Amino acid sequence: MLLLASLALFLAGSYSHAKNAATGFAIAKNDPVKLRNFLLRMPKGGDLHNHLTGTIYAESYLGWAAEDGKCWDVSARSIVSGPCSADAISFADVYPGGRLTPRLTIDPIIDSLSTRNFRLRGESGHNQFFATFARFAEATVGRRGEMLAEATHRAGRQNIVYLELMQSTGMLEAALLGKATANLEEELGMRVDHGELDKIVDNVVGELDEWEAKARKVNNCESEQASPGCDVKVRYLAQVLRIWAPEEVYAQTVLAYKLIKADPRIVGLNFVAPEDHPIALRDYSMHMEFIREIGTMFPEQTRGITLHSGELALGLVPPEHLGWHITEAIDVAGARRVGHAVDIAHTPDLYRLLKKMAEEEIMVEINLTSNDVILGIKYPYHPFELYMEYGVPMALSTDDEGVSRIDLTHEYQLATQTFDLNYARLRALSRNALQYNFLPGAALFEDTFAGEMVDPCAGESAADDGVSLDCQVFLDKNEKAALQWDLEKRYAAFEESFK
Repeated sequence: MLLLASLALFLAGSYSHAKNAATGFAIAKNDPVKLRNFLLRMPKGGDLHNHLTGTIYAESYLGWAAEDGKCWDVSARSIVSGPCSADAISFADVYPGGRLTPRLTIDPIIDSLSTRNFRLRGESGHNQFFATFARFAEATVGRRGEMLAEATHRAGRQNIVYLELMQSTGMLEAALLGKATANLEEELGMRVDHGELDKIVDNVVGELDEWEAKARKVNNCESEQASPGCDVKVRYLAQVLRIWAPEEVYAQTVLAYKLIKADPRIVGLNFVAPEDHPIALRDYSMHMEFIREIGTMFPEQTRGITLHSGELALGLVPPEHLGWHITEAIDVAGARRVGHAVDIAHTPDLYRLLKKMAEEEIMVEINLTSNDVILGIKYPYHPFELYMEYGVPMALSTDDEGVSRIDLTHEYQLATQTFDLNYARLRALSRNALQYNFLPGAALFEDTFAGEMVDPCAGESAADDGVSLDCQVFLDKNEKAALQWDLEKRYAAFEESFK
């Protein structure tokens, strides 16, 4: 009886702290400045939809370009390798330079490498967004470690626990191999040269080792001045470029599966590039079939399929291309998560799809700023509330925070102010980012909104200093649940600060 009474008092205290945090949130919600600070400090499970190259702010690319002797091609509006021609600008001459840095030179470059001020120019947000990647591509060469350091440092400052970063290392080589040698008329398993793809896998794994070592060095992870990014767990998604020829896309897809199998740091795959591109539209069903069929050779790796799907809007494409991509991503390719998914209103069998997504816990990666800038879709036309109504799991993500000039905290604030969310809903969105990530092992929660944990951790609280033996064994066996427990400990500390 004494033990039960003590447990009841403890749980009451935990509930009280959560209630105080909710009260603090309700007060901050009425003041955008206070709300930003509240959400900055609030633990956030992770960012599951985040392209590594698009995560980096233009200023970082400019700084690296200056150090590496690169130039700005004025006519092409792109970073190019040196030496600089007469009609190009040397970054070493203008950036960084304090008072000597000509703002009239640098500001247009930053605008060209992001969507900053795009509404002041005669270019759509869609075209400006997708144009940036080719413009800063040269600056990424040899800088992946620094890029990883920036992504993790920014995440750590926002109390983010986990990142799944999309990256395409090895995909160009796989595409070239596919273009030169692939034969899609052959039998499954004979269509591409698996031996050559395995060599690419080995190279990619070695590059990841180099990135991570460099990132830890840049973030001073072995010193007392370690960046908060050192505590952020990072995993990767192999991103397939879908606007190339079928043979090239096929070879990349095989490589993606092989990478997931070869290295536990690579936990899933995604297809990227504009979904409205003519080739992406033409070959969408073929690509979904590629994922399904190749997946039969890699059954364990199919657990990590997430796809850009339904990132389309009426007017951007003809109506015939709307309302079926999400369905095919789930029913054909077997996606466990879908990114964007904003054209769902065009789905003829809308409510069947919503119920299926809810019942099978197929999560939507929500990118509010990206959907507004690229597609012009925002409240009341964004389906966020529809997904919430039908119990479809969601998590907030940034898409390309450097290109969009945002961070994940901004997306939490935008969601709060747009959809009038309460603290419990935000906490559930945060928990969902870990509940539905692609880390191995079982998840911690039966219900992320109610905070109900699975057996054998049901009824326990991360606010306690200890944990039962059975629960600890469960956490030790399940990497995903262990990271979720870490998030709950952060919530306990955060909520206790409001007592």
